[in-house]
Amino acid sequence: MTNIENKKIILQVIPEMDMGGAEIGALEISSFMKKKGWKVFVASHGGSLVEKLKIRSIKHIKLPLNSKNPLVILYNIFSLGWIINKYKIKIVHIRSRAPGWSAYFACSMFKGKKIISTVHGAYSIQNIFKKIYNSVMTKGYRIIAISKYIKAYLIKNYKFTKKGRENIVVIPRGVDPKFFSQKNVDSNRLISLSNQWSLPDGIPIIFFPSRIAPFKGHKTLLKAIAILKKDFKNNFICVMTGTTKKNSNYENEINSIIEENELQNYIKFPGPCLDMPAAYKISDIVVSPADKPEGFGRIVIEAQSMERPILASAHGGSLELIKHNYNGFLFRPKDENDLAEKLKHLLLLSKQEKKKIIKNASKLVKEKYNLNNMCELNFRLYNSLIN
Repeated sequence: MTNIENKKIILQVIPEMDMGGAEIGALEISSFMKKKGWKVFVASHGGSLVEKLKIRSIKHIKLPLNSKNPLVILYNIFSLGWIINKYKIKIVHIRSRAPGWSAYFACSMFKGKKIISTVHGAYSIQNIFKKIYNSVMTKGYRIIAISKYIKAYLIKNYKFTKKGRENIVVIPRGVDPKFFSQKNVDSNRLISLSNQWSLPDGIPIIFFPSRIAPFKGHKTLLKAIAILKKDFKNNFICVMTGTTKKNSNYENEINSIIEENELQNYIKFPGPCLDMPAAYKISDIVVSPADKPEGFGRIVIEAQSMERPILASAHGGSLELIKHNYNGFLFRPKDENDLAEKLKHLLLLSKQEKKKIIKNASKLVKEKYNLNNMCELNFRLYNSLIN
């Protein structure tokens, strides 16, 4: 092995490897680096994506990295230190704060270990303690911001020298145009998913794929659906895929809105979806109604790649991905009336207008937000640190 090859060893540190933007990104980049001849390790608490790591011969190491308990964080420091030493890790890539602190202190035990962080969202800064907790994501040799919005957030809220600001690199998320392609989803997959979800024939499908959490906008969308259903002409089904935490109060709040507005015949919660391309293709409208600004908006580019009209909240990373009425649609955040109005507009949109929007969206995704671009930029960044 040459000296450079000895340095091509990277550890991805992430709380869990379940379905989510950060987790999918970690899987995609790990797979790409493996193909490029790097040794890749992933440390997390586990999850549904671990099997995909194993299929790609990427070693997964299970640690309680999803915990914010100070004693567990301390345990993770020494566990990660042992991993870094045993496998001669050269670069540690962190994607979340609690495991980020564990990785930061673990790396400080050794000379020459380099940390890269990816900031996926604009963390809330309620007080000085929260700001200090968040600050671990600014301590990397390089800081990857997943959008211009996130870079602006970092510069505004954290003190950087001129050189420090130069270390913030914008690398947007990307989608695989072959995986998220209408042409590659056959009718059998559509029929299977339609049967699984018990979807009626000939009724428009509004699709919202997301884990079920307060800031994602489920309540806003449900209130908009309640407004939309008052007009009997608006015949539709809204499918919300994703999981929620067990015994979640938020789930009870959602159920209350459904019952109060008699939405049982309009809403479906089928749980996690294992065939996202088929889910997009079976849908007529895709919605990303986040109440809190999203760092990027993977739903947006996946829908655009699948040639489906997308409607998103007009804040955060979505503003970089959507030009209203050109390659998608925007509505005022947390405004169920505006959301209902825009949904109605989309339900009545002519085929010609829809085709024009879809064409513009598909072109932009292929040019700027494809998976290979994202992985290649990460690859160059890693190489710059070992050279």
